[in-house]
Amino acid sequence: MKILNIRRPKAPGAEARFDIALTDQIRLFGLSLTKNADGAWRTYAPRNSGVRVASFHPALADLITRAAVAALEGEAHDRD
Repeated sequence: MKILNIRRPKAPGAEARFDIALTDQIRLFGLSLTKNADGAWRTYAPRNSGVRVASFHPALADLITRAAVAALEGEAHDRD
């Protein structure tokens, strides 16, 4: 798993937007990283016509979120 790029959006609503390579064969673009009121981070798939284009098992969502937070905080972008 590798964060390809991460950026802070100009508009409110997300702490960051990012692209990720889950494997060499699967890449996802435009994911949203948010921070809840309790301080917990969460990742959301992008929407198309108001509908989410993907969903993640909680264990995978946690791995994706931890990788994105690490990238946002300037740590390594690769996660196994």
